[in-house]
Amino acid sequence: MALDGKEVGVAFVQSKLLGGLPVHRAGVFRMFDRPVPGENPVTRILDAAGVPLVTFRGQDMLTIDGPILRIALRATFHVDIREGAFPPVQRPANLRLNYQLTTREIVPELEAAFRRSLIMRPSAVEEAPLIDNSVRFAVGHASATLRPEGLDGVRLTCVGTSIRDGRQFADLFEPAAGARYLFEPDDVIRLGADIRAFLNNRREGFVSYSGAV
Repeated sequence: MALDGKEVGVAFVQSKLLGGLPVHRAGVFRMFDRPVPGENPVTRILDAAGVPLVTFRGQDMLTIDGPILRIALRATFHVDIREGAFPPVQRPANLRLNYQLTTREIVPELEAAFRRSLIMRPSAVEEAPLIDNSVRFAVGHASATLRPEGLDGVRLTCVGTSIRDGRQFADLFEPAAGARYLFEPDDVIRLGADIRAFLNNRREGFVSYSGAV
């Protein structure tokens, strides 16, 4: 309750990803957020655009360790939360960002934001990559696909389906600020934020191939 309404630092820690290094983000703790009017409130951490970084579930295991509130999402994945920012992560030279590590870095924030609603391909049980080396995330009728582009970046393409005149259409979208992201920390943060926004049906920051939305 002491964190409600405050700026917090968020550390996503998956022991099987990034050598156990945390992924740091920041947001505002909302204990009684009501994303759907008329429904029960939920506890979430929202980024600067109001898009969830973390969504709590009633059965989550919560522990307190000094200034840290820890949420255990599963045995190999937990989220640490504290008032104020976490110190910068010191990345070893052998973990310089590339396509694989960029993808792995955004997976924890997507899992924490959408929980069981998130579908990812290839999933953890698929050993081989997709035939075009892409990684795809989906929630409901929205999906986001990452593909490597050149040696220093990745491209994001999104698809949203809708019903118009009784027919289903799939519309392609790209971020208005640019669909290509470099393997740099700031771009990776922007990439994760853009994917979370689109999967939350926030289309104001995107352009469709038929025009601005």
